Amino acid sequence: MIKRLLLATDGSAPALGAERLAAYLAYELEAVLEVLYVRDIRLIRMPELMDWGAISVPVPVYHEEMEKVLTARAEAVLERVRRETERAGVKVEPTVRTGLPYQVIVEEARTADLVVLGRAGEASGHEATGLGSTTERVVRTSPTPVLVAPLEPVRPERLLLAYDGSDPATRALHLTAELAPELDLPVLVLTVDDDAVRAEALAAEAVAYLEERGAAASAQTAAGDPDERILEAETPTDLLIMGAFGKGLIRTLLLGSTAELVLRRAVGPVLVVR
Repeated sequence: MIKRLLLATDGSAPALGAERLAAYLAYELEAVLEVLYVRDIRLIRMPELMDWGAISVPVPVYHEEMEKVLTARAEAVLERVRRETERAGVKVEPTVRTGLPYQVIVEEARTADLVVLGRAGEASGHEATGLGSTTERVVRTSPTPVLVAPLEPVRPERLLLAYDGSDPATRALHLTAELAPELDLPVLVLTVDDDAVRAEALAAEAVAYLEERGAAASAQTAAGDPDERILEAETPTDLLIMGAFGKGLIRTLLLGSTAELVLRRAVGPVLVVR
């Protein structure tokens, strides 16, 4: 049961989609929303990490001033998100921490049921494509499922479950069964396998599992490259749910080629379950 969401935001325009999606989910799931702003330690320590040659830099003064700037920024962002979200009756817990952003987010994820963050942060700009480095590292290492939001705000109209019968896909199936009734959204199960009989069987078992738990589910099967078929089926208003690994992958720090390609090219939100 999802009762605590962790939203990681830097307050930038690219993070707006994540803020809105997290607020929607927290409201629908009646969950607490922890809003995390990480003061990037690399900005505070920048003079120590650079070779200034003969130039004298008052490092303690720089540290103090940069911390003040980042703290003021954090407080302004968290207050805005709190004000906007609490209007809908969502309980918000603002948190400010200092460190490497991806490491802090992963640490905070240990006590959350779901992490929500944008495809990219402020440094990537408004026209960011693919994944920012922080988002990619969080998805690869988070102990909790991670929802990567698109740049533009979207309210999901359907859950699209990519299901291949693997252990991560099964965990994604179980999470989908929790979300579908609470969000009151239909589920499309997509199974991609060159063996048509096996594809039909896998899709049917997923649909049966979902229907037994109160979800409205249907199935679609396809052959070919899984990432291409998933991207063809996805729409901007789908919430795509998938496992982080495909069959045969053993290194836990790898996403798996399909999950990584889909994350980089998806047009809507993607929920990755490890």
